[in-house]
Amino acid sequence: MNDATRLLDRHFPEILWMGDPSRLQIALSYDDGPHPDDTPALLEVLQRHRVVATFSWLGERVKAHPELVQAAAAGGHQLMVHGYRHRSFLLENQVALHGMLDETRDLLAKYSGRDPATITSVRPPFGHFSASLIEAFRTWGYQPVLGSIMPVHWMQPAALSIRQVVAQTDAGALIVLHEALAGPSVATLTDAILSALTLRGLEFVTIDTLRQNRQR
Repeated sequence: MNDATRLLDRHFPEILWMGDPSRLQIALSYDDGPHPDDTPALLEVLQRHRVVATFSWLGERVKAHPELVQAAAAGGHQLMVHGYRHRSFLLENQVALHGMLDETRDLLAKYSGRDPATITSVRPPFGHFSASLIEAFRTWGYQPVLGSIMPVHWMQPAALSIRQVVAQTDAGALIVLHEALAGPSVATLTDAILSALTLRGLEFVTIDTLRQNRQR
């Protein structure tokens, strides 16, 4: 892992930034969906590569596309909360935020057929958090997640994003990509990234598995 991620991990151990660098496991995750174009294409690529991933989704989009939640769950992928709407948690009233997180969790559970008690991971939009938010997540039963690799793939050529992810990925990496944004197809990027990384003998796991196998 890069030095910046290691520093953040030491200062904010309540947040999952990465997995155990001694294990040949990495997690691939996607924010901002579900999306009617990106999600089906991603599910096809992931199935072809026989890889599981984690989808960090918004409640308002989950409500609009329940069939995509069902499809992701059927593929064995983890579902996690990205908020009800794409707005910094720092701008939300905490009582209202708690309700929105629970509503999103319950929607994911309803459409996936999973127990809501198993949907505990949450990634704050824009990576915004505070000490009081971290404490609130703990009180509410949520586990905050960020990541160690996040290319700005919606703002740069596909080849550059692919090169960055492949060069930076090592054991324990937690990769963050995005649906529903402009730029190169995230499914095409994922296909190229997986083609390169699967040759290294790395195991792709969900964020929950990465956390469970993390030893501090």
